Amino acid sequence: MSKLPRVALLSTGGTIDALGASRLDLAWYTETKNRLPDGALVAALPELKTVADVIQVPFARMPSYALSTEDWSLLATTVQQLAASGTFDGIVVTHGTNTLEETAFLLSLTLSTTIPIVLVGAMRPANGLGSDGMINLLQAVRLAASKPARGQGVLVLINDTVFAARDVTKSATFRVNAFAAPGLGPLGHVDADGEIRLTRRHATNAVPAFAIEDIARMPRVDVVVSYVGADGVLIKAAVAAGARAIVSAGTGAGRPTPAESAALNEAAAGGVVVCQGTRVASGRVSRSPAMKAAGRVVAPAMAPWQARIALALAVQHTTDSEAIQITLDAL
Repeated sequence: MSKLPRVALLSTGGTIDALGASRLDLAWYTETKNRLPDGALVAALPELKTVADVIQVPFARMPSYALSTEDWSLLATTVQQLAASGTFDGIVVTHGTNTLEETAFLLSLTLSTTIPIVLVGAMRPANGLGSDGMINLLQAVRLAASKPARGQGVLVLINDTVFAARDVTKSATFRVNAFAAPGLGPLGHVDADGEIRLTRRHATNAVPAFAIEDIARMPRVDVVVSYVGADGVLIKAAVAAGARAIVSAGTGAGRPTPAESAALNEAAAGGVVVCQGTRVASGRVSRSPAMKAAGRVVAPAMAPWQARIALALAVQHTTDSEAIQITLDAL
């Protein structure tokens, strides 16, 4: 008999192991503050033993919207240590879907490994009708244990669909197919028979863009979303609060209001790194001559919250706008 792959499993919480007040509690279950006991999700899924030798690694469980920078630092450090140990063929991290895309992006910028790192979540609680947690977890373990996933960096698996951490975003509040990669599409799927079909590959850096140690030192970086009639009050408040950088989620291809633009230029002149992004779900922001002259950088085809993470890591090394633009373009 061939030896099964070894997969490490870290459970950070989220809907996948949450318990609702009843089987119909598919919306407000987080308010019960109840979870499955440690190890119960895996114990209820004996089919995992046919796919991989799953080793559970203790980690604090919580809603993903409650995660802190300290939690991110510990998670990245733990995953990197597991990957570097040479003991595992893949690593799976269960995670709440609210901020799953942010954690996945952060890990993709800081981890150095060729083994698959797969983040997985669920849209319905463990005791809810139609719960998707168990099948998602099984498929994630299949993906993490597979050869096609090697060298693909950090991946996200949900609803049988495989996404690259750089591309994925949550696109629906309740649907089980709540994740998408606007403008790019998924990398592939884990089919019903367990076959891994990745029809697209994505470029991954051999050397991570940032060090894990940078996570614990991430400074304040704020995101300000534009809308009709927006003034510069929130931008000035961010500067006053000590923001080292500001991401402007502008309209269209990255256009804040005139009042916001004036406040952003003032912030940039005062040494705050200003990154122009867009509130639009897909598409890139082009760095116009006026933006460059004002010292603003742009987030090319990057969501505002992704840009926030990248900037919080980048400004620890430089505040030069041209150097930061080169870094953002390479991510």
